[in-house]
Amino acid sequence: MKDVQRMLAKAEQKIRNLQSRIADQQREIRNLRAQAKHEENLIAERNELKAEIADLRSENKELTRANREHVEKNDALRTETERLKVQVRTRKSNGLSAGASLGEILQPSVT
Repeated sequence: MKDVQRMLAKAEQKIRNLQSRIADQQREIRNLRAQAKHEENLIAERNELKAEIADLRSENKELTRANREHVEKNDALRTETERLKVQVRTRKSNGLSAGASLGEILQPSVT
C-alpha cells in the first residue's frame, strides 16, 4: 500500500512540476508574442518614418532649387537696380552740367 501511495505522491509531484513548466512556457509564449507585436509595430513605424524622410528629402531638394531661383532673380534685380541708379545719377549730373552751361550762355554779358 505504501508503495502505491509513494507512486501516487511521485506522480502528483510530477504532474505539479509539469503544470508549473507549462505555466512558465505559456508566460514565455505570451511575452514572446508581446515582444513580436512590439517589434512589428516598430518596423511599421520605421517604414513610415523612412517614407516621411524620403518625402522631406524630395521637398528639401525642391525648396533648395526654388531658393536658388529666387536668389538668382534677386541678384538680377539688385544688379538692374544698381544699373538704373547709376543711369539716374549720370543723367542728373549731365543735366546739372548742361544747365550750368546753359545758364552761363543765357546770362547777359555786362560790357
